[in-house]
Amino acid sequence: MPGQTLCILEAMKLFNELKAETEGIVRAIHVENAQAVEFGQLLFEVDPILAPPAV
Repeated sequence: MPGQTLCILEAMKLFNELKAETEGIVRAIHVENAQAVEFGQLLFEVDPILAPPAV
């Protein structure tokens, strides 16, 4: 669901919520809790849910 929090990232003692931009299903998570991550690192794989065509 757009706006739903996927995870919380800590950077320099500040906590930032990473929110979903589109409707989708998380297919894979590539990091563990409390694992250090780098800029640009793949965190999740999300398959978008496409809206049915308008009638």
